[in-house]
Amino acid sequence: MCRNVRKSDNAPANTVKVVTGRLGGQWLEKLGFTPGDVLTVAVSPGVVTYQRHDNGIARTLELVKFARKNKLRLMQVIKHGSDVYIKMPRSCFKQAGLTTDETLFAIYEPGEPSEPGEPGMLKLQRPALS
Repeated sequence: MCRNVRKSDNAPANTVKVVTGRLGGQWLEKLGFTPGDVLTVAVSPGVVTYQRHDNGIARTLELVKFARKNKLRLMQVIKHGSDVYIKMPRSCFKQAGLTTDETLFAIYEPGEPSEPGEPGMLKLQRPALS
């Protein structure tokens, strides 16, 4: 992980605790989230979803229209020095009913295998209590 998230000693392998407003580390690039990538951010109760999209000016203009129509936020993957990260807006977390220092599942869903290079999705969600 990185200094922006914290692992609990007794937490499952795919969980994180959000400590600051950033999510990042080398694992983010390994999943295909590279600096400059455009993301849409969807929020629902207990879940914040980052969907990576193909780059390009024409594609970005389409995404702006799509985001406005569907009430999504647009973000970019950022590189500062050697750190690659995604900002995690507090407003999105508040809207999802999530808080910092809460254990969340970090779930990556790759794009369709039939289409190489298809963008993936990263979900941060509260574990369901059973």
